[in-house]
Amino acid sequence: MDFSYVEFPSTVDLNVLKAYVDLKKCKLPQIHGLSWQDAGGYQVLTNQPKSLRHLVLDSIANNWNETPILEEVPRKEDRNYIVNNLDVNLPLKILSSRIQDEFFWRKIYQHRWKTLYYKKYNNNAEQPHHHQHRHQANTNETKGKKATRKPWINIYMERHLEEFIENVTTTDYEQENVQATLDICATYINQLEINYLQTSMDGQHDHIPLDFILSNLPELHTLRLTYCTKTIGMNFYLGCNVLSQRDTLLLARGLSRCHELLYFCFHNTKLEPHQLRLFAHSLDKGCHHLNTLALPHCALGDEGIRQFLDACHSESFSTLKCLDLTNNKLSAEGAYILSGVIKDLSLEELILRLNPIGSNGATTIFSILDCLPIKNLDISGCLLTGSITKSFMQLVVTNKSLICIDVSNNVLGKDFGKHLMKVIGFNRKIMNIDLHNTGLTQEHRNQFKEFLRQN
Repeated sequence: MDFSYVEFPSTVDLNVLKAYVDLKKCKLPQIHGLSWQDAGGYQVLTNQPKSLRHLVLDSIANNWNETPILEEVPRKEDRNYIVNNLDVNLPLKILSSRIQDEFFWRKIYQHRWKTLYYKKYNNNAEQPHHHQHRHQANTNETKGKKATRKPWINIYMERHLEEFIENVTTTDYEQENVQATLDICATYINQLEINYLQTSMDGQHDHIPLDFILSNLPELHTLRLTYCTKTIGMNFYLGCNVLSQRDTLLLARGLSRCHELLYFCFHNTKLEPHQLRLFAHSLDKGCHHLNTLALPHCALGDEGIRQFLDACHSESFSTLKCLDLTNNKLSAEGAYILSGVIKDLSLEELILRLNPIGSNGATTIFSILDCLPIKNLDISGCLLTGSITKSFMQLVVTNKSLICIDVSNNVLGKDFGKHLMKVIGFNRKIMNIDLHNTGLTQEHRNQFKEFLRQN
């Protein structure tokens, strides 16, 4: 069998082909002037000259930078051949405007980053949360909603822009260069995950302005951001991770222009009360479709959450479904302040883990949950004690929307487990209660798990 002029799909691995075809009895297509022969797995030069067709296609591929011809080629097989043999180091501006082929962008992504790993987000509006205890049964609601894979050109452009933002310094920042990058990438950017920013070396604590970048991303749905510094090395100085007043104003301005933002996570950055007030105003002003707000590890404190909520009004964040305030030094007072506002929202998920709200704070939160369509509640590591038993049992009996509750890493005691065993049968909605490290015996935890499987 002679396959030397057949255009195999480029995604077919040679080892897969060997499983179905005896290479001793056939010829495979040429690859970069070489042909595959079953000689120890090595490529050897072929004696067969290239066809005129392949010579022409090679010429097109080799001169593509000067004359980018692709759609003008009538045969799909020929277009695939050109794409498969294009130089991956061609200017990104030319490639993005002429090529949409999935395999090509997957190939150059792997060539640049030596991996095919990418954030497992899809094109659906809802984005996975950074910290979620998802019970298997909780996925039943999403069955039938088939996720569409994000195009590889989007995946490539998002990572390209992320690296550009993370590595540009305040001294090298020029709006013309940023605009040139955005002209190439902006239409493909649906999500950004900025893991660090370069700080200025003049002691002013400033970072690059994000307002211009965010204002030029009209399709941005997801933003994960931190102002921490990871690459400063020996140039470290106190305050290099601080969010300056200039940073605050510019970020707030940028957020007010993210009109399509659905998911915003600002993490691992200490936020002062006056900064939170400004961010709340900007998010409320510009992000009218926001469904997830996460501020984990930002040391908000009770005063910070008060300032944030004071900037809101009765119609603020009406679309919010998930609120994550992990590890923000909230006490029982902070829980009380929070409960007075979120009772008017449509929250489905509330995460307060690692906040020392104590049993009094948790009781306050429990008291308003019947007003919400809440499905997931995380109060792990919140210094709860056995005194929460009565209010928790009342929550289990009366609430009809909760599916998952996480009370792990709290000293609840064995009596808590005994009371829970008595009332758990009154709730047929809950599917998962995380009771790890609560003082309950393994036997009790297994009994609860077995019972909840019936829900």
